[in-house]
Amino acid sequence: MFKKFYPVFFISFFFAFQISAQDSPIVRFPSLSPDGSKISFSYQGDIWTMPAAGGVARRLTIHESYESKPQWSPDGKQILFQGNRFGNNDLFVVDANGSVPKRLTHHSTSDSDARWGSDGQIIFNTRRAFLQVEREQEIHSVSKNGGTPHRIMDAVGLMPSPSPDGNYVAFVKGNCRVEREAYTGPAHRSLWLYNTCLLYTSDAADE
Repeated sequence: MFKKFYPVFFISFFFAFQISAQDSPIVRFPSLSPDGSKISFSYQGDIWTMPAAGGVARRLTIHESYESKPQWSPDGKQILFQGNRFGNNDLFVVDANGSVPKRLTHHSTSDSDARWGSDGQIIFNTRRAFLQVEREQEIHSVSKNGGTPHRIMDAVGLMPSPSPDGNYVAFVKGNCRVEREAYTGPAHRSLWLYNTCLLYTSDAADE
């Protein structure tokens, strides 16, 4: 009896799921603009914006690659995102009102988890120089106008986030699964704070 009606049940469930998905589209990586008036997000592999209070969404990128993790610039005029247009994740910027995206990084490895700094620099994760046993990545910086990226820390970690004044960088050390809350081994995830002022002070003293 159940086998006889199973195909009908499955088809009905599938169409109900499709209708629900269309009414509530799955958007990812929402990012609020500095003035709180707009939200940028990734939907179906492209970057969109819309008013924070609701309204019509505007599509900023149209490409067959997957683009995600948008981040507003401090002045709200540009949006930074990562995309695999050239086979691996690179960093791009696009005007918040729409423009041709500008490619910032050109390496054969992936560049990801980028954040804006206060001085026009963009901080991101990459594996350009070496691969640690702990599987954590290097933290590099590149200008919003492009150029050659450089490594800014002697520590390795994930998801770097600079402070508004640029004096500190918060990052994650450890690379276990996020949901393993009871795990306390060497790959345990923990928050660390890097003081860039101490680095500059040391360099000045050496001179």
